[in-house]
Amino acid sequence: MKIIEREAFGNKQGFTLVELLVVISIIGFLTVASVVAFNMVRMQSRDAIRVANIATINRALAMYLNDSFTGYPTSTGECLSGDSGVGAELKAAEMIIKVSTDPLWEAEEPNPDIYGDTDGFCYHYASNNKDEYQLSYYLESNSKSGDAGAHIFVP
Repeated sequence: MKIIEREAFGNKQGFTLVELLVVISIIGFLTVASVVAFNMVRMQSRDAIRVANIATINRALAMYLNDSFTGYPTSTGECLSGDSGVGAELKAAEMIIKVSTDPLWEAEEPNPDIYGDTDGFCYHYASNNKDEYQLSYYLESNSKSGDAGAHIFVP
């Protein structure tokens, strides 16, 4: 009787085409879902770095104001860097060791226009008088760090 059962079901040694397609589609869906989740986590981590960098720059400017007799450094608007301008001034005054750059666009020449093009954005510093300043930065996603888009920090 066992011989008859084998003959009735044939010699089945593999998977059917439908089974293979189902497995491949499940693997494809899981891959796409994990890539999307991974990219969201990467954007949120870059946003957290940006907010932390702004807080560090704010503390450095507060220490600068504490030691300065003239107030905050004046600037008509510039991207902070350690090579020139306010960033170099903060480094020279030993208020900051390294001027932080945006984690995504650090190698590009940034565009400080926060309401227009966001490609190549930087930490933008502006101060018209010695008593106040503003820092501009851009967040990629809605997260605990804030809403996506341009932000202006005014102490």
